[in-house]
Amino acid sequence: MSLHGCACGLFLILFSAGFAGAQGTTEADKLKSDAEAAYQAGDFAKCLDLTTRVLAQNPKDHGALYLRASSHVELGVVNRNGKELRQGVEDARDSLRLGGSNEINYYLPYMYGMTALANLEGRKEHADVVLAVAKSVLDRTTLTPEQRANTLYQRAAAYIHQKNLEAAIQDYQAAIKGFPGHLGSHVGLAESYVVSQQADKALAAFSSAVDTFPTNPLVFNNRGLFLQQQKRFNEAVADFNKALQIDPKFAIAYTNRGFTQQAAGNLPGAEADFSEAIKLAPANSVFLSLRGTCRLAQGNVAGAMEDYSQVNRMDPKNPVAYADVGFAKYFMKDFAGAQAAFDQAVALDANMRYLNPWRSWVLVLMGQPDAAAPIVEASAKKTEKDRDWIDSLVLFLNGKISEQDLVNVVSKVTDANLKNAQLCEAYYFIAERRSQAGDKTNAAAFYAEVLKTKANQLSAYRGAQFAQGSFASAK
Repeated sequence: MSLHGCACGLFLILFSAGFAGAQGTTEADKLKSDAEAAYQAGDFAKCLDLTTRVLAQNPKDHGALYLRASSHVELGVVNRNGKELRQGVEDARDSLRLGGSNEINYYLPYMYGMTALANLEGRKEHADVVLAVAKSVLDRTTLTPEQRANTLYQRAAAYIHQKNLEAAIQDYQAAIKGFPGHLGSHVGLAESYVVSQQADKALAAFSSAVDTFPTNPLVFNNRGLFLQQQKRFNEAVADFNKALQIDPKFAIAYTNRGFTQQAAGNLPGAEADFSEAIKLAPANSVFLSLRGTCRLAQGNVAGAMEDYSQVNRMDPKNPVAYADVGFAKYFMKDFAGAQAAFDQAVALDANMRYLNPWRSWVLVLMGQPDAAAPIVEASAKKTEKDRDWIDSLVLFLNGKISEQDLVNVVSKVTDANLKNAQLCEAYYFIAERRSQAGDKTNAAAFYAEVLKTKANQLSAYRGAQFAQGSFASAK
């Protein structure tokens, strides 16, 4: 059996486990068999329903409890739902109590659920429990190589929560050495090297996974995403091509290839890939959002709004979806519509401070600068050492600091990528203020500087494209 989960970004990881329940001919056996098949297919809700029906007939069926525990934990991870995770942990405890401590696989959803709770709630003590349980299991001399690998894998995840990457790497390596076919440990090892900024070792680990599982589309997808992050776009696309050759219905790989093509400047190709992903998974609002942004980057506001509006209908409480609508309306010069969308985004998530410069500036453009006072005052009342980049933009757009002051803030940044992104935004908003003041010539010069930064992931960059009508530069 497998425990599935998602890592950061669009990585997809497979966790390995095993079902200890025997197959039989009773109705309960048939339900458990169907539940296991549903779980393997990733239909955790169906597995949950089937196992609950088994347990309604026999609350002491520890095999069904194990399956239900695993499904609760999977759903809790996907939905970031602490209550669901706790239900999974409770079921896992009951499966161990009824089935006995020798049912090694029953420990897996327990450890997985506790680590997920640690990540969700930021509580180190949950990860401490996992480390203790894993040690007690690993101390046994009767474990099979796969059982030992599964346990090491779960302990590594707890070490990662505690930011002990060295210990996690050692556990992944030990799991692979003892059981070379442990997919989760191959991918976990590679990701640990990524996090610890050991790019050469990360690539070697991803490639080892490819060599070990040459017919698994997942490992090609994951290596491709790593290569994309290293800006090795052609190699990344080749890996995504291989993943899709193995599994033409792998929607995530289409999305990752599209994202890579967009980063490389092939926007029509990227849009085509996002469209393929949407065909395969029409209910996935993330794919629609990505296509909308790709369309916007090509100047296709109507197409972008079509996608964004559909996302709003599918996920009406998604603040990022409203922010996307706000930017599209802003570029269309529908400032009232942009203001309403930005305000809705912030109403849903008060932490979306990156919208504050846009929210305050759109009010200025609408002739309502006084309405921006609460946003401006929140930044102005901070001491200079406590102000961040967002505060600096808000203060500049509302006449509290000068162009030179804003550029000076950027000059103090040491990280090259961050400095380039801040220059992009600084030049854009300088251009916006110059344009608003009627200085069209100098505004155009600053818009041109924005495009030179090549920071095409930023809304400020897209804004300069719309201002200059320069979408060909993105190709």
